[in-house]
Formats: sequence, structure tokens, C-alpha cells
Amino acid sequence: MHILRASFLIPIFYSSPIKCYFNSIISSRTYNLVYEGLYSTTADKGEEIYRPRDIMFSSPLLDEGYPPVVEEYEKGYLKKKPLLVYLPGFDGTSIAPFLQMPELSTTFDVRCLTMSMSDRSLYDELKKAVIDFIFQEVSKNDDGGEDFLSLSSSKSPLAKGNFITKILRKKSPPRSIYIVGESFGGILASDVALDLLGDNELGQHLKGLTLINAATCYDRSKLSSVGPEVANCPPYLYILKLLGMSTLFKDEYSASQLGLIFQSKALPSIIDTPQRESFMGRVAISLLQKLIQGKLFMPQETLKWRLEEWLLTGSEKMESRIEKFQQYNSLPTLIIAGGKDLCLPSIDEAERLCSIFPNSKPIVVKDTGHANTCGSRIDLAAEMRKYFSGELKGSGRTAMKAVAVQGKGVYLGMEPRYDGQVKFGLSPLKYWSSGNYREVNITKVVSRNGGFNK
Repeated sequence: MHILRASFLIPIFYSSPIKCYFNSIISSRTYNLVYEGLYSTTADKGEEIYRPRDIMFSSPLLDEGYPPVVEEYEKGYLKKKPLLVYLPGFDGTSIAPFLQMPELSTTFDVRCLTMSMSDRSLYDELKKAVIDFIFQEVSKNDDGGEDFLSLSSSKSPLAKGNFITKILRKKSPPRSIYIVGESFGGILASDVALDLLGDNELGQHLKGLTLINAATCYDRSKLSSVGPEVANCPPYLYILKLLGMSTLFKDEYSASQLGLIFQSKALPSIIDTPQRESFMGRVAISLLQKLIQGKLFMPQETLKWRLEEWLLTGSEKMESRIEKFQQYNSLPTLIIAGGKDLCLPSIDEAERLCSIFPNSKPIVVKDTGHANTCGSRIDLAAEMRKYFSGELKGSGRTAMKAVAVQGKGVYLGMEPRYDGQVKFGLSPLKYWSSGNYREVNITKVVSRNGGFNK
């Protein structure tokens, strides 16, 4: 389903001390947080190299006008749900799990970290941004206001743990946090989780960790040998070699399942209402537009930066402290691997991680490649409800639908259309109809909160 998956398209100069020449933290919408800026890094020879930062924490379901979530947001219900923070692969997009999002939203307030194709944040900058974002979200009060130190403050949430946790305990209702990290995001999610667990109060908010094809095994992967060759090839060969590298991310059945959808023969079992099908259609059209505009193409310089600064540096830092998880028996961890991942040795890594994480469960998604493990052949929300249990109990099904489980080959994870249509399916003209699409009414949100971010 992710034929437009951008994770096979990927950083430039490997450098050290940082100067921030321009840094803005802005809220383009009340639910989105954007970090933008132009940074300077001093290279080995003393010259200054400028690198852009462009990352966002957003709600894709709100951005795409998914009616149930928009209504919850306008009425103030969304912030009462457990928060799910999705951290992406080194492509920086939220494309991989987008089919899962409507079903996940029945249980969680789903937020995603995304990075533009120009972003060259340092690994530690990404980590700090995630921790700051989580801290902001658990610090919001019932009125929609916020009781937390400014994100631009020099007082880091974890560096000033005692002071911060007193604020959380006194001012804000407890809100559970679930972190999902895929590929590179698996490195980042693990690192962030360890820091949160090390804080007495913030650690209590963390209720579950999900790692999908975690790139903690990057140094043992096919990508670690093929990627640098592409990143350092002559520019005129880059696109050709990039296409060759994309075979590491392929999936045996994704194109065939896309054919079933186009022919109205079946849909993913998690896309089972007109609103969900419309969401899927709008995202697909948006991805096509971005592909045509070149927004999903990763420049060679960015590929080199992210291979070195995100994957290599991140995996080395995480490996140096991963054994610390053995002291946290209370953190349930789902470790998910694609059955036919050619990019990373994900099954072997899942076994290794399960030997380290004391309260963990491995799941191998049959016949899935690296980019499609979180596609149609797993019901991620059901797996999370089943394993994490507790407050998630009763919020939805705990297993994939029987007809989808029983499907063979291309039909695994698929089911007949919910409306019985076998010829045409839902017209794209209805993707934006009043019943299937709803824009956020900012006036209602402002009225309820008494103003933006008060």
C-alpha cells in the first residue's frame, strides 16, 4: 500500500559544535508544533556549514480532516485519551503507518514526528525535541492551557527533573504515553524511553513502547553497506543508484493488494467505513501530489547526513546504553519485525531485543518487507490493546478480524468491501463530502479554551 513510501530516498558533513543562527518554534495550528531554523556547524577545518532544521509534531488525522478525531478535538475529548507518539524511519515521513491511524485513533490521540527532506537535525536535537514535546503534552491542563516551562527555556525537562515533576504532580492530570518507533524511529524511541524512565515522574507516564523493524541493528544491515555507496557516488549516478537501493524496501504483495483496492475486490481490514476509505484516498492523493512536486525526493546530501548522523550515530549511542532496559521490568514492549525485511535483519534483531527487554513480546508480520510491516497485514491497535492491556482494555478489538487472518497470500489482512460494492467502490468525489471530511473549526476550539495556548 505504500507505493509512495519515501524511506528508500535518504545526510553531508560530519561535524561537531553547534551555533543556532535562527530558530523558531511556532504553532501553525493549535495542535501542530514546528521547529524551523538555519543552524551553523563548525567542521573539522574550521569553516562553518549551514544546515536546515525543519521538523514537526502533528496530528495527521486532524490535518486530513478525519471526522471522528476532528469532533473529539473540537469538544476537548482528544486530550483525555492516551497519547501515542509515532517516530518515523530516516525518510522522516508518517507514510508507513497511515492505514493504521484511523483504528489507532479509537484508542489514542495519535501524533507523529515528521522531518522535511531538507532537514539535517543532529541526532541529539531530534531526541531533545521528542522529550520536550512529550513533556509539553503531559503538562497541559484540563482547560487546554499549559503549565510547563517554555520549550526555548534553558531548563531542560530532564535536567531539572525535580522542579518539573512537582509542576506535573500539582498542576496536570496524569496522561499516559505510548511511543511507537519504526526503523530509525526505533532507535530514537528506545533512547527517549530510557531518558523518560530515568525521571521519577515522567517515567510514570510511559505505559508502553513499540519497536517496528528497529534500526538498532544498523551496523549489521544490508543498508549500512549499500547506503553509503549511494550517498557518496558521483551526483550524476545518484538517482540510478537510489532506485537500485529501493529494492531493499520492497514488499512482495503491496502492489497486488493495491490492485485489489483499485478493482474493488477487497480493502485492508482496518479500512472498514466510508470515512476511513476517504481518509486513505485523501492521503494517497496528497502523496501523489508531493511526489510530483519532488517533496518526497531526498537529496544526496541529506541521505549522507542521515545515514551518518541519524542511523550510525544513533545506533552507536543506543547500543552503549541498551542494557539499561533490563532494570525496567514494568515497561511492556512490543517488538515487531517484517517477515521478509531485506533492509535490516529485523527478525534476528527482534530476538536479540527480546532477550534484553524483560517485559517484551515479539511479533513477526508474515511476508512483509521493511516499508510495509505496518501496512495492511497487521492490526497494530489490536496488538497494542491486547499486550498493553490496563487502561486500553475495552477500547476496541484485541485481534485482527477473522476473515483477514484467514486470508492467504495477497489476501492476508484484507477483507471484502464493507459496502458490498464489487465494481466501483467509493468515488473519489466523496472523499471530501460532508460526511467523510471535516475541517477543524478553530472558532470552537478558541471559544472552548478561552484563546490559543493560553
